[in-house]
Amino acid sequence: MTRGSHPMSEEMQLSEGAEKVAVDLLIESIGELATSSVLHGPAHGESMSDVARIKNAALAVKDGKISLVGPRDEVLKRAVVDEKTTVVDASHFLVTPGLVDPHTHLIFAGNRADEFIMRCQGKSYTEIAAAGGGIVSSMRATRHATVDELVHLGSTRIKKMLESGTTTVEVKTGYGLDVDSELRMLEAIYRLQRQEAIEIVPTFMAAHAIPPGMERDRYVRQIVEDMLPRVVETAERESEARSDYHGETKPFVDVFCDRGYFTLEDTRQILEASIACGLKTKVHADEFVNLGGTRLAVELGAASADHLLNVTEEEIRLLADSRTIAVLLPGTSFYLNLSEHAPARKMIEDGVAVALGSDFNPGSC
Repeated sequence: MTRGSHPMSEEMQLSEGAEKVAVDLLIESIGELATSSVLHGPAHGESMSDVARIKNAALAVKDGKISLVGPRDEVLKRAVVDEKTTVVDASHFLVTPGLVDPHTHLIFAGNRADEFIMRCQGKSYTEIAAAGGGIVSSMRATRHATVDELVHLGSTRIKKMLESGTTTVEVKTGYGLDVDSELRMLEAIYRLQRQEAIEIVPTFMAAHAIPPGMERDRYVRQIVEDMLPRVVETAERESEARSDYHGETKPFVDVFCDRGYFTLEDTRQILEASIACGLKTKVHADEFVNLGGTRLAVELGAASADHLLNVTEEEIRLLADSRTIAVLLPGTSFYLNLSEHAPARKMIEDGVAVALGSDFNPGSC
């Protein structure tokens, strides 16, 4: 998924005699500039293949915004360059919008390298989780980590993402699985949001797994009655403390709706409570079995339904007629050596807005 302005949108079109623009940054002699041709909203169907490409291009920035873009000679006619302008020669390079990673779990402590060996021995994700591995294994290490430690680990991972071209990343909580640990993870995300050059979108996902020793119904009530109100309070304090910040501090809320995790009714209860709190939603849906998570995501107007390995044709049609984005995570299904993969081509052909995410996490991708 990419983010950025279309290079030849109406307000940027170059024309003879147009006024000159003093610029702070000029990227010139670009080998090729490429970006989506879709001007507004998410791309659907055939428009997902529409790419605007300009050879020997240039791009100029003023006050942090793209002010000129197009063929090099035309941009240079209008760009005013002085000793304060940073000029970058991008000969033989490709320039594209920054990548958006819409699904990551990059805040965690510890590692689960031993699970890779178990997976090579033929153990399934469910079998590894039943043996004490999986999300619960990361929970134990993350609960013992301080906010400073989580921020340090997250910063290291974010820098690697930025080096690979990712400029916006969604980051979830979900390895604390109790009030204090989940809020500590959220605080780590906010600190990273303040200090990193990359744009960070927070997601609260206490509903990632059932913590050991806790009954599912009781944990769902704790999320709804205790955690969500405290998340809203935390987000509001963060927003007040950063009056000059124009990004989003209110997190999305995500639920792992799947066999062995949260039921469809659990998911509905948590998401409806989140919406009542003024929080946007998304759903981990149909990864291992189909419990109806995709249908629920569309019904509730969730921003996205993610994974979708076992989505039905009817649910694909529902997605195509909705504003819910299908976020596909192929790295996970390949890494877990699953027999099923999300039917990406079918979704695109049927008009679903499809995005790709890394699902970066400590155990399954």
